[in-house]
Amino acid sequence: MEPEATHPQPAESFDTIIIGGGITGLATANALAKKGKRVHVIEKSSRLGGAVQTTNMEGFLVEAGPNSMLVKSEAVWNFIHELGLDDERVDANEISNKRYLIKKGGMVPLPMSLVGGVTTPLYNPLEKVRLLAEPFIGKSKLADESVTSFVSRRMGPAFLEYGISALVSGIFAGDPDCLSIRHAFPKVWNLEQGYGSLIGGALKLKRERKRTGKTAFKSRMISFRKGLKELVEALCREDCMTTRTGANIESVRRSDDGQWTVNVSGEALQAKQLIVTTPLHAHEELSFERPVEERLLDIPRIDHPPLSTLVLGFDREQIAHPLDGFGVLFPRMEKRFTLGCIFSSTIFPERAPEGKVALMCFIGGVQQPENGCLPTEELIKETVKDLAPLLGITGDPCFHSHSFWPLAIPQYNVGHSVFLNALEEIEFDFPGLHIRGNFRGGPGLSDCIDNALQFAEKQA
Repeated sequence: MEPEATHPQPAESFDTIIIGGGITGLATANALAKKGKRVHVIEKSSRLGGAVQTTNMEGFLVEAGPNSMLVKSEAVWNFIHELGLDDERVDANEISNKRYLIKKGGMVPLPMSLVGGVTTPLYNPLEKVRLLAEPFIGKSKLADESVTSFVSRRMGPAFLEYGISALVSGIFAGDPDCLSIRHAFPKVWNLEQGYGSLIGGALKLKRERKRTGKTAFKSRMISFRKGLKELVEALCREDCMTTRTGANIESVRRSDDGQWTVNVSGEALQAKQLIVTTPLHAHEELSFERPVEERLLDIPRIDHPPLSTLVLGFDREQIAHPLDGFGVLFPRMEKRFTLGCIFSSTIFPERAPEGKVALMCFIGGVQQPENGCLPTEELIKETVKDLAPLLGITGDPCFHSHSFWPLAIPQYNVGHSVFLNALEEIEFDFPGLHIRGNFRGGPGLSDCIDNALQFAEKQA
């Protein structure tokens, strides 16, 4: 008797397959699914959410990655509403609009407006006059420029060192000498290009909005009652969207008819559209066919510095400072161990048990990578040494949680357009393939969601 013939199982078909279950992948999947597209998300690790990792430990709500979400557009704000998160959303305490900066060993509120820049003790009279000269500085004709060059040219070196450089550390953990003003801060670049001045451009924009009746969206810092993990959970709740974790991708192939086939743990999945949202360093693990693989490996590399996040808990009476703000930033001129510290339990409620406070500290980055790689006990020792004289800390923390990110925030350095052009060329040469992530269009959660929404709108 002849053995029965076996036939390969037909590939399960989707409109879109997304490789990578971080915020970019999940937001893109959700937005496409809302438009009726059948989407499947494949994630290698055992969990979804990427850098968003929320845990509850000893009564402390700990965020290992992003601590909050700065919603910067009405589209993202409306999307949060559509996800059904209004009742879980928590707005940042109004007092968190205040931010501190270290200068000569003391904490000084960072000016958040032009008036504040004129009255602040951070700058001497000559430095303030230099800042007021900004509208009279001509615009650059360069195609790109470093943050250091741009800010020094338009506002003077003092505003760079005791202002922008510290913000750069807080957002990118980066180096202003290397970061591109055009790509890292496109709104600032566009003000100069469009109006010739930052101050003049802001005033003209305000007048234009008043004349047309348009209201600019005011950015809002938010989180959720149980932390940012609620965002991840909400993104996964969409009827046309499925996910799998712990997935081993064996091969990725494109057929002559334009279909992409992804073989996962012995199962074939097929779609017309393939979106890769993994970190760049993970591309080599995806087993693409040779022409695509070679092109992906030829993409210019961009820097992802190591970074440690350290959440420290103290009894409230251990800290003399009122912790009346968002946190404190450490300018590079101060040569401190820590990049910055967020007053987590001030910004949002229920981040620490009753009678205790939580601080989230950032160590490492481009300018001090070795610090971010230190073992936990040494990180705690050096960080507390940095903070103790500033915040009036006595004794050791009663709680700590350390997360190490060996390849953290992508750096949008001068020349970033070469990297972006390489992505666009690959997408053009291999129709249906899209490469998305926080290395494109902004590294923040709001940026990733906004980009996902725009992408989904174009695909509809």
